Amino acid sequence: MEATLLEKSEANLMAGIPMSKQQFLNWNGDDAFLYEFDNGIAIPTDGMKKGERYLVVNIQDKFAALEAYQNGGRLLAETDCWLTENQMRRPDLAFFSKEAIQVVDDSSEPIPPFVVELISPSDTSKHIEQKIIEYFTAGVRVVWHVHSELRMVRVFTSPRHNVTCFEQDTFSAAPALPDLQFTVDELFTI
Repeated sequence: MEATLLEKSEANLMAGIPMSKQQFLNWNGDDAFLYEFDNGIAIPTDGMKKGERYLVVNIQDKFAALEAYQNGGRLLAETDCWLTENQMRRPDLAFFSKEAIQVVDDSSEPIPPFVVELISPSDTSKHIEQKIIEYFTAGVRVVWHVHSELRMVRVFTSPRHNVTCFEQDTFSAAPALPDLQFTVDELFTI
């Protein structure tokens, strides 16, 4: 009986927790999840896995050599990105220029031109595809989907245009950050 109740409770949590935006902003979930917000629902996400950290380090190391970094831009990990008034996503990495980082008033939310999502087995295809549409609708210009288990990167420059890369294929964050480029093997080097 306890296992059945726990399974139902976990299923409800995965569907989200209804709350207002103000409640969400003042709320501090006391579980192991990070939360995104989508039109009145706090949605649990797993956050970055220990085995994915090296990918973030590889991307950030390469980014640190770019002019965008020298000019004060940063790749921020799991930061709040308000795509609309009622929708907050938390990509694994998001690029913000120095000017965007310095925006501190609540009336303006900068949209990152480039985001990275580390796709995990728990991500549903519906959720993955929905976020692509949301990102581009909000003004994101490039999205990388990094599939660790497949050693594959899918680069989106719109919801309709993407390229799938393996092994020695080179990919970049153009047009948002054209100098940020890798081969797939290079990205997955530990």
